[in-house]
Amino acid sequence: MATTLEQYYQTKQQLNAKMAEGKFTNDQLLGYQELMYRISVLESCMMFLKTAPVSTDTGVLGFHYKVVDALFTCMLQERQFGLPADEKVKKQRATALENLQLVINSFRRPFQSFAPNTPEVYRETISKMITTVLPVWLQYRYTYIPF
Repeated sequence: MATTLEQYYQTKQQLNAKMAEGKFTNDQLLGYQELMYRISVLESCMMFLKTAPVSTDTGVLGFHYKVVDALFTCMLQERQFGLPADEKVKKQRATALENLQLVINSFRRPFQSFAPNTPEVYRETISKMITTVLPVWLQYRYTYIPF
């Protein structure tokens, strides 16, 4: 079973082929742009997982966490455009954003005074954070462009 990122790569290949053949339509522009955005976020999160320090040095851990948190902050604020929305979809978007904020904030609290007792704790915790946030973020993104 292909991961979401692998599925996005396949979709990107298909759309790039359409572009090369001159069969890419203006209706596909917004979807392609969203696809590229989702790929960049998922790739960034993969990189964060691979580079999460195995350490108890809070200075090292703090820097890594600040970079992760900066991406999550952007995910809450950017790309709030998509297909035209009626009141029902606007409510879905608002609810999905609230859920995403709740999930991200639930992880922020423990990091305010994070003091790992073993070197592996940070990597495990950041992994749990990312793998919990991403499905909620994708659900939020689907309210804007459902593909």
